[in-house]
Parts: sequence; structure tokens; C-alpha cells
Amino acid sequence: MPSIDRANVDMGADGKALEVATPDCIADDFDGEVVVLNIASGVYFSLRDLAGAVWRDLASGHLPSDLVAELGAVDAQLKIRAREFIAQLEQHGLMRPRENGGTHLEGAAESVTLARNGHRGLLLETYEDMKDLILADPIHDADEQMGWPVV
Repeated sequence: MPSIDRANVDMGADGKALEVATPDCIADDFDGEVVVLNIASGVYFSLRDLAGAVWRDLASGHLPSDLVAELGAVDAQLKIRAREFIAQLEQHGLMRPRENGGTHLEGAAESVTLARNGHRGLLLETYEDMKDLILADPIHDADEQMGWPVV
């Protein structure tokens, strides 16, 4: 197995673990597909296969730098794509650095196991088709004269 060079993995989060960016972001796992909703932007996302596994690994406390290094040990291109994918999660406001930092978790991450078995898809599918409905606030968008709701 190739050696893992954690020193050359720059994740920009100062080595901190990430967490789901609640309360503006909620996520649920549906038989391996992670669906994430950014309530503040009204955009929702689908993460399947390896992308869903990376999400679950990050949410459980694996350090981004560790995941990138370990995925890079499996495939050099995967290291680049994993770094970009994790950056997208932060840019879309889905994850943020944990206040308490994080530690190196023992044991193989789910995403690394999948990558070793040939999975390479790291796709963040973005959907804006329900944005207006998600952003509608029927309690506060009600007109006193007309009643419920005015959007």
C-alpha cells in the first residue's frame, strides 16, 4: 500500500474537522444517497456513492486532510477531486470547520474503502428547482389584509 503524505495536503481549514453547517443546513441519508438542503439558499444537493461516503466520513469527524491524503494514496487524481469536492461543500455552506478542531480517527474511512474497490465518482449534484418554495416563509410572508400567504 502506498504511503500517505499528510504533510502535503492543504485543506485550508487549519486541520480542523468539519461539521454540518446547522441550522442553515440539514442532511439525511436515504439508502446511501445523502440529500442535503441549504435552507438559507433554497438549494438542495444529492451526494451518491463515493460523494455520500465522503460526506458521512466528514460528518463523523474524519479530518479533511486525512481523507484527501488517504484517497490520494489510492489514486492521485482522486486526491485533487477530493480536495475540490470538500471545498465545494464549504463554499455551498453545507459544512463548516468544527469549533473544537478534530483529531485523527483510527480505522479506515468508508470513502477510502470504496475508493480501494474502484469507486471514483465525487459529484455534488445541485438542484434549484424548489428554491422559491423553500425560501418562501408563509408565516412572515402573509399579508394582514389578504391572509395566507402572499409571495
